[in-house]
Amino acid sequence: MRIGIMGVHYGHIGGMLQSAQNAKNGKIVGIVEPDDALYERYAAATYITRFRSLEEMLTQAQPELVLEGLVHDEKTVLVETCAAAGVHLLLDKPLCRTLADWERMRAAVANKIELSMWFTSRSYPPFIALRRAVIDGELGEIASLISTHPHKMRRDSAPAWYFDDQVYTGLFHDLACHGLDQVRWLTGAECTGVHALASCKRFTDKPRLIDHIQASFQLSDGALATLTADWLTPQQSPSFGDTRFILMGTEGSAHLRAYAEDRLLIVCNKKGAYEPELPPDTGGAFVANMIDAIERGEDPFIPTRDVFATAQACLLAQESARGGGEFIKVAPFAL
Repeated sequence: MRIGIMGVHYGHIGGMLQSAQNAKNGKIVGIVEPDDALYERYAAATYITRFRSLEEMLTQAQPELVLEGLVHDEKTVLVETCAAAGVHLLLDKPLCRTLADWERMRAAVANKIELSMWFTSRSYPPFIALRRAVIDGELGEIASLISTHPHKMRRDSAPAWYFDDQVYTGLFHDLACHGLDQVRWLTGAECTGVHALASCKRFTDKPRLIDHIQASFQLSDGALATLTADWLTPQQSPSFGDTRFILMGTEGSAHLRAYAEDRLLIVCNKKGAYEPELPPDTGGAFVANMIDAIERGEDPFIPTRDVFATAQACLLAQESARGGGEFIKVAPFAL
């Protein structure tokens, strides 16, 4: 499958590009990146043809799948343009900036293309092991999920647009989307309601930046989920953030730590307390697996509906926080 790259100036595009280069069933045929230094860093050594615009790349290189590394307010036009051309998409998180953008994207892709997302935690060893335990029934029926998403941030090194709400989607959608995807993936349930609160404790100088949000979700199966996102990780932390995930079920519990240290403790009636062996990371095969699924006419590993459902719930959590904690119902949607 022919692959195009749209932007390499944000997020996880380095890992996405590497996964595309690993895909024996794919061929990178073009890149759009106006920054010369970034183009040299990511693409010049591998001789990827450079184009001046998305339209030029779509017309001349004719990619069938486009990978994206854009800032948040640039994504909607990309999705609309690729969907109109019948070109599939693999996006970095988050999906979009606002609920209005979400609606435009949903209308654009409906029944036209596959749009997947680089949710790296689904491919990360402790989360793979946790899902295996859930599928094997070790924890029983899931009742409660708690997921934390701390991250480093320094005002002097962060992109200036993080402090511009006309560009940046917001803290919760940016960071906690990984955890909400996990909640839906582990339970198979939908979010039906949310209330959230936000605070600013560290980045209080102008321009201010909300640096902590906590949200509680009601799920369609009766389970409850609480997620946090923050810009409060100390600079001395050995990783960008020290993620925790706690899952409580009727037959057991799971306590996960990721990134600063990868561990999973399971305590259950079936096996007692133990730490399972963690499987290898599977992210390197993400693009190859997505191509395989598209060519077989199947949903990719992270389907379009999952991407939109996660984004919708995250954006509504931010809406609730802006309203002082108002409980907001999450409406079902067609796609």
